[in-house]
Formats: sequence, structure tokens, C-alpha cells
Amino acid sequence: MTDKNIKITSNGVSSCLPLFSPEECIQIIDWAIRRGSSQYGLVHERQTASKASLRRCKEYLIEPGAIAFSDASTVASRVLKAFDLGNIWQLEYSEVPSIRVMEYQVRDGYGSHTDWSNGAAKHRKISMTCQLSSPQNYDGGAVTLYAGPESQDISKIQGSATLWPSWTLHEVRPITRGVRYSLTTWAHGNPYR
Repeated sequence: MTDKNIKITSNGVSSCLPLFSPEECIQIIDWAIRRGSSQYGLVHERQTASKASLRRCKEYLIEPGAIAFSDASTVASRVLKAFDLGNIWQLEYSEVPSIRVMEYQVRDGYGSHTDWSNGAAKHRKISMTCQLSSPQNYDGGAVTLYAGPESQDISKIQGSATLWPSWTLHEVRPITRGVRYSLTTWAHGNPYR
């Protein structure tokens, strides 16, 4: 991956293509399912009368250096390089505290939200998601960003990573067929003042 792989959209979203090959994506998914610590994704409730779940998915915590590829790079080294190359906003960050694989099955999704808040996520600066599944393996599950006057669905190309400022409103639409896997992580830094 080089800076020639960075594509910037009109809404200021940075895409790094590719981050992983299809074979490496399968390797990451396999490692997550077999060895990653998993939990059903934290389910938040909407603050509306419907009380529909905001988030529904299974997540696996990845040990940063545990997955190595044939070129001797690791998931963590590739993620760090993507944050360095894709940080078009020049946001200061100092760490990537966790890397997760998300598993979205039929009816799973994540309603409109931001990754930044005044609470536990106040250190998040840049969000990244990387498509691990082949788009032929599922329907639905579009990740939609609301970073400007028009919404934008991110790339479904297997192995592609998309970065955005963590304050950007976005959602994962429900899966209607199959299973979608993605890698999700955040670059953290000092809280905004």
C-alpha cells in the first residue's frame, strides 16, 4: 500500500485500496473465529419510543501481532500504515488500542451513530473499517457515511479499507442474506478541548 492507493472522495473520506488480499481476508476471518476472543456486540438501545436495537453483531478481538502474512507484515502493521497514509485531516493520534473483526448475520446491523463521544470513546480521532467478506457472500450490510450533503456507501471491494473522522455519522444497514465480516479499529489521541 502506498499513497497512490489513497482515494479521497468529495465528502473528505479517505479510502486505502487495498489493505489486504482476498486470501489475507480469509486468513483474518479464520483466525478471528478460531482464536479471537468473542462477544456478542454491545447492544445499545435507541432513545425513541420504538426501543429498536441500535447495534446487533458479533465481534472478535484480534491480538495485533498474532496474524502475520507472507511478506512478514502483520494486521497491526498494515492498520498503522493505513492510518498514517489515510490521515488526510492531519489529526493527531498516538495509538490504536484494539482491532476487531465484526460478524454481521441476517438482520444484524448498526443504526446511525458516531464513533466519538464525550464518554469512553472521547479519545477516538479516526475510524477505519476494512471489508473482509466477498460482496457475493451477502446482501444488504452497506456501510453508509453521512459526511457531507449526500450520503456515501463505502467500498465493498474485499480487502479495501475506508477511513473517516470519528465524529462522522454513519450506519451499517441490516444484512438480508449471508454473513458480512469486517475489520474495525480506531486511532486514539488526546481528547478534543
